[in-house]
Formats: sequence, structure tokens, C-alpha cells
Amino acid sequence: MISPSELSQFIAQTYAQADSKLPKGFVPERVVVPKAYTVPFTAMAFGTTQSQQLQIGANGDFFMTRMIFNVLDPGITPATAIPQLSIQITDSGSDEQFFNAPVLITDIFVYMILYNAKNDLPYPRVVTGRSNLTVTITSLETATSWTPYITFEGALVKTFS
Repeated sequence: MISPSELSQFIAQTYAQADSKLPKGFVPERVVVPKAYTVPFTAMAFGTTQSQQLQIGANGDFFMTRMIFNVLDPGITPATAIPQLSIQITDSGSDEQFFNAPVLITDIFVYMILYNAKNDLPYPRVVTGRSNLTVTITSLETATSWTPYITFEGALVKTFS
């Protein structure tokens, strides 16, 4: 897990080039607040695809440090089986996909699913304010209908002049 001091340093380095262009002696004020965005989906049958959009607030940049996956089974309890779902996430601000092709949920969240561990990213991913994340999930299951949801955790950085 990235520590708060490491995250603060990463944030400072991210903004360093823009800050260097400001008038000498001017230091922008920044507030860093913890933030979590959850993207829920409805029940998914075999072969269906669903997309949900998540809008990042206009008042700051989101520094994502963790993705959490969970799924409810048809009985609306946390699932004990691992669903066969693929996922792709696209950032509208940069028009970049998180993965070069859709990947299986298990490829990203295997440690979290099997060992109840957090799924920290190797380094924070910056999603600029006024961007949308489009999360697309496809069910590859043959018999079970799943209700997945993804949570993105991190820090929202608000800059004031």
C-alpha cells in the first residue's frame, strides 16, 4: 500500500511542471481528501455486456490507489465463487484504456478474491477532473447471473489559486 507521505510526494511531482510556470513565489493551495467511487451493475446473464460511466468531479483530480471488486450472487449475499467476467476501463480525459484488451476479473483481483487482500495499484493512476471512466463488464458465465460492482479508492486533489 502506498503511504500517505508517498502519495503526497507523488502528487507534488505530478504538479511540479505546471507549478514551475506560475509567477515566482506563488504557491497554489492544494487540499487532498480521501475519495471512493463505486460503479454498480445490474444482474448479468451469460454473454451480456454492460457499461457504466463514472464522472470524476470537476473540482479536482482523482489519484486512484486501489480498485476493489465485489459481486453479489442471485441470493444477494457476497459470492463465494469466482465469476467469469471480463472488464475494460476507459478514461475519457486521456482516451486511454486501462488494459490493452478486456481482461478477466480474476487476472486483476485474484489476490483480493482468494485471500481477502486489498488490490493496490503499483503506483497511483491520475484521472483528471471532468473526466469519465467507462467501465465495461462482459459475463462469460454459462449458468449463474452475477451482480458485480467495482470501487475505485484514492485521493481527490483540489487546487485553489
